[in-house]
Amino acid sequence: MTGPMRTKWLDLAPFVGALLLALVCGYLLGRLITERSALSSAPIQMRDLSRPLIPTVHLDGVYNGSLRGSMIGEARLFLGGIQITPDQSGAFLVPAGTLLTNQIEITVPAGMRFVASKRGQKYYPVDSASASNLAPANRVYFRTAEEAEGAGYRR
Repeated sequence: MTGPMRTKWLDLAPFVGALLLALVCGYLLGRLITERSALSSAPIQMRDLSRPLIPTVHLDGVYNGSLRGSMIGEARLFLGGIQITPDQSGAFLVPAGTLLTNQIEITVPAGMRFVASKRGQKYYPVDSASASNLAPANRVYFRTAEEAEGAGYRR
């Protein structure tokens, strides 16, 4: 090659050389970073999966009035104010009376002496046993018996 063609190749030589130098430096820098990060990372540790990582309480349900379940690890379970202690296998069976008691607290508006159900026809004194059986969402309150009767309820 002589003449103008040779001059063209000579003009490209610095560009091609710089490109090759950048590729080689990039490759070597990448290898260096990869090797350092592999050396600095912590080794992989294997864990025994048969051992629980956290204490666990498993409730199976209520059977014949008793709560049945199991505990794994150093879990603590309190039912009411009593701590439940499992047997050697981690299982427990305790009376579920505390869980089965349904406590409903109803706040009677001030000055209200009678209550009726939205769905019913009768009204009751707020402190009567019949009034305690009314669903809280369906309660309608009255100050006097006359108000209740005026709303269409009877005693």
